[in-house]
Amino acid sequence: MKKITFGIALLSCCLQLTLAQENVLASGLNTQSSSGTVTYSVGLIHYKEAEGIGGSSSTGVQIPYEVTEVLSVNQFNELVSKVFPNPTENFLNVHLNEVNNLSYQFIDLSGRTVLSGELNKLASKIELTSLEASIYVFNIKKENAIIKSYKISKK
Repeated sequence: MKKITFGIALLSCCLQLTLAQENVLASGLNTQSSSGTVTYSVGLIHYKEAEGIGGSSSTGVQIPYEVTEVLSVNQFNELVSKVFPNPTENFLNVHLNEVNNLSYQFIDLSGRTVLSGELNKLASKIELTSLEASIYVFNIKKENAIIKSYKISKK
């Protein structure tokens, strides 16, 4: 009887180890060079499927991200001179080389625009006292196109 119980326990552990390696991936690649090999995957970090009488449900955690590319980067990089201090407490200073239809926006970690305005001076001081302590994406825009982005930490 002890051998049967031990066998069932061992089989159960092996089955759990096998299931722990299964996941659903959105993308992945194996890359190799003379320096070594890199394997990566993009997809669900944790995945669980539940089945019942009415059907099945798959749950998991996946972190979405967006990659944007700005064309003609060189002409826009010359517009922004400095953005400081970072991290900041109450104000963010923005120094520009040119002012021409520029605006800004602060986006919180949930993707909401929490602060926006116009940049109409070569040296602007943006008040951040209304924002909570967190990390924000600070976008500088020209005619509704993002030309420069910064990650700003507010204390």
